[in-house]
Amino acid sequence: MNKKLSLYFILIFFTTTFSYGQQNPGRFKSTILEFEQEDKANGYQPEAILFTGSSSIRMWKSLGQDMDPMLAVNRGFGGSTIPEVLYYADRIVLPHHPKIIVLYCGENDLSNDEAKSNLALKSFKKLHKYLKEKLPDTKLFFIAIKPSIRRWNYWPKFQVANQKIKRYIDKKEKYFFIDTASKMLDDQGVVLQDIFIDDNLHMNSKGYDIWTKTIKPIIEAHYKD
Repeated sequence: MNKKLSLYFILIFFTTTFSYGQQNPGRFKSTILEFEQEDKANGYQPEAILFTGSSSIRMWKSLGQDMDPMLAVNRGFGGSTIPEVLYYADRIVLPHHPKIIVLYCGENDLSNDEAKSNLALKSFKKLHKYLKEKLPDTKLFFIAIKPSIRRWNYWPKFQVANQKIKRYIDKKEKYFFIDTASKMLDDQGVVLQDIFIDDNLHMNSKGYDIWTKTIKPIIEAHYKD
């Protein structure tokens, strides 16, 4: 193989890797180390609900208060994709042996023109296979991929992905789909304009209030089991 051909295949590899959900786990190295240091200092609490996923989890600053009296551990790392959550699961999920996992991820996987809606489902299937083997008694709640002003052009694709993931989850024991997305739309099906911070992507307190009111009662019903 000549040098030009080798370079071509290298470029194809990196273009595919980074265009489909920015799957580059190494970019989160420092964040994951911080999580591990926190776990080392505070210990593990298996009775706590482990929230993980992308920036919508990471930026949920009121999570502990919103889930009270249930215990919640925040292990969200901003910009992450489902494959990246899977990549770090051995380090930030398994050590906790959580009774319940709440996952918000998939939005970054699909927020480009190349990625198809089925990509999120394929990645979630791999995560499900992993968790079924490693944490067979753990319940997982998948928060629907949300609409936003900034990524409104991708909302049709997000909707299809949500439908596919929900159909898959509905057939799995101990897995649940939480529809927060529909609560973020007005009567005309347009995303609410006052639930985001200035970047029109991440939620403000009003947005998280919608999530809390939708998610908490569902989790509470299973937390007591």
